[in-house]
Amino acid sequence: MAGAAHWLFADVGGTNVRICRWSRESGIGSIARSPADASPGLAEALQGFERSQGEAATRAAIAVALPVRGGPMRMTNRDWIVDPARLRAALQLRALRVVNDFVAAAAGIPALGERDTRPLRTASAGPGCRLLIGPGTGLGAAVLVGTAGGATGEATGDHERVLASEAGHMGLAWQGDELAPLHALGRARWGRLSWERLLGGEGLGWLHAWRRGADVPSPPAEVASRAALGEQAAREAVTWFSRLLGAFAGDLCLAFGANGGVWLTGGVLDGLGDAFDTDAFLQAFDDKGRYAASQREVPVRRVLAGDLAFRGLARIVEGACRAPGVALGEAGPD
Repeated sequence: MAGAAHWLFADVGGTNVRICRWSRESGIGSIARSPADASPGLAEALQGFERSQGEAATRAAIAVALPVRGGPMRMTNRDWIVDPARLRAALQLRALRVVNDFVAAAAGIPALGERDTRPLRTASAGPGCRLLIGPGTGLGAAVLVGTAGGATGEATGDHERVLASEAGHMGLAWQGDELAPLHALGRARWGRLSWERLLGGEGLGWLHAWRRGADVPSPPAEVASRAALGEQAAREAVTWFSRLLGAFAGDLCLAFGANGGVWLTGGVLDGLGDAFDTDAFLQAFDDKGRYAASQREVPVRRVLAGDLAFRGLARIVEGACRAPGVALGEAGPD
């Protein structure tokens, strides 16, 4: 369990690093955000933040965009090596916890209030697990299973856990022939076409290039702006993005039995805003043959809160949720 001392929390993506302090008494502090390109590595980014604080933290919990399996790990969408043992030594930490960024975010779902989300479809949540999906620099996904607390309701972590996933790297599956040019592009450029190639990072730009017959993708923010101005190719790209995200989310919902609901987050969705095609998303989400009726009963929500991963890290270090990752040192009170 966390003590009274402040923890150092960080949410490390392929594009940005966000850092804050947290304690049980004061909650999540002000979040400092900086481009990952501004630092040569994770340790330097964290040390830069720590120099701005009055007192060094002795414990840290880091959510990072990579599959967390122990030893030195290379980030999927950034040329950084994350070595928990070296990181702990560099920051002189008594304890360090490292988890996948979407593991942390999924752990934070129960900490969301009504104002922290916007319903894309309201329905009564079933008894199944809860699924979080987020297109950003990459395409993240994780599942929250069970409910927190024991028989008396205390947060023991025995009844709630997060399942990590690299589902975004599965091969893209689409029933029609419309995407044949993109499959050819994927084979030529990357050797295969995964979901992440079209739903994360440059994906929206590649969809836009496909719809306007170009060879070079536009930046996602530019596609969103063009769609808002009514450009046909950009609007078609956004609709296809929404449709493919719905197909991906619907497949994962079936795979995990996520009758408890689906939550959507991520920088690409934030950039699209109201341009996101909810109808196209839900149509593809529900288009699952004999399971279409049950799919229509699954609630879907957009996450509006910008601190979801930090809420999840707090629940993890407090023991409210079990999560896979690396834990070094003792996390008890001073």
